[in-house]
Amino acid sequence: MSTETRPSVIRRKAGAGRPPPEIGAPDAAKILRTVVMQAGEEVAGLAIAAGAPEEDRVTLATVTGEMAEHALMALTEGPGGRYGLVLLDRDVLAALIEVQTTGRVTPRPADARAPTRTDAILCADFIDRVLELLEQRAAEAALEQAPALSGYRYALALAEARAIPLTLEDVPYRRFRMSLDMARGAKQGRLDLILPFDAAPTAGAGAGLADGAGFTRRLGEVVAGAPVRLRAMLHRVEMPIAQVTELRAGSMIPLPAGALDNVTVADLDGRPVAQGRLGMADGNRAVRLGTAGESRALPREAPPTPPQGQGAQVPDLPVQEGDLPDLDTLPDLGDLPGDSTPIDLDALGDLGDLGNDG
Repeated sequence: MSTETRPSVIRRKAGAGRPPPEIGAPDAAKILRTVVMQAGEEVAGLAIAAGAPEEDRVTLATVTGEMAEHALMALTEGPGGRYGLVLLDRDVLAALIEVQTTGRVTPRPADARAPTRTDAILCADFIDRVLELLEQRAAEAALEQAPALSGYRYALALAEARAIPLTLEDVPYRRFRMSLDMARGAKQGRLDLILPFDAAPTAGAGAGLADGAGFTRRLGEVVAGAPVRLRAMLHRVEMPIAQVTELRAGSMIPLPAGALDNVTVADLDGRPVAQGRLGMADGNRAVRLGTAGESRALPREAPPTPPQGQGAQVPDLPVQEGDLPDLDTLPDLGDLPGDSTPIDLDALGDLGDLGNDG
């Protein structure tokens, strides 16, 4: 028996002439998968097993049309005043909240509820870490897409999907979608990362917005179109429960005369936004607003101390007071009854007309 030792045979057995095997050259999707798992462990101590991300090119209409119900919509701000989104479905959101507030993830699907401002704050560090690691790894791998994946950080959470087309530019977007298994099967969910497909321009019209002016302008456009409910408060009255239970339609509640000059306009949480005077406009009772400096805070009870193990409650963000219009030209409300006379609101038909120029 002879042994075949010809050089050609040896080269063939050794694989000579074959293309080199693929050993996992890094790309954006592979990098994102690893950084999501790393961010979960570093920021929240959450074990995440991420599936292979799907990458595609989409429009804003596709993003809003395929969004999961009750997902956290985290707006991200990047270079040149450009914006992207990180979408966490309700199970990913719940896993991040539970592990940070109770130390464990409950093995059941998350409740169907709208995300809150506190939810967004608790997820902000995780989102920032994902974006930071993605930027670093993409640059280290010298990816062609690295400039388009760099410079984005968490900005704020959007309350409604209709705010997305009002805030983000109508340009093509790069979307990564991946399934996540959290806490070894306790919850399964999905994360979407959506960024402008092309990098921000380094010069021209977009470059001047890098200082945040673009974000302020777009945020103003969104806020200006949002509905706001206010209430005008004449006076706070304290009375015994027994007296309250005797109130009927037509019962009279005496108010001091000075209440008409000290109407507090507050939001639904009781935070004052302006001070005013009660009057008439177009046949309806109306409040003539004063200047922002005349506003006075309403007495509020101190917030309750959160129970142990549930985490600290995040305080309400301060109310942003805008400039109020100059109403010095409005007609006077006229003479009011003396301090000793109770006010009957049904008899206030002769209040001064506030006019329509405010």
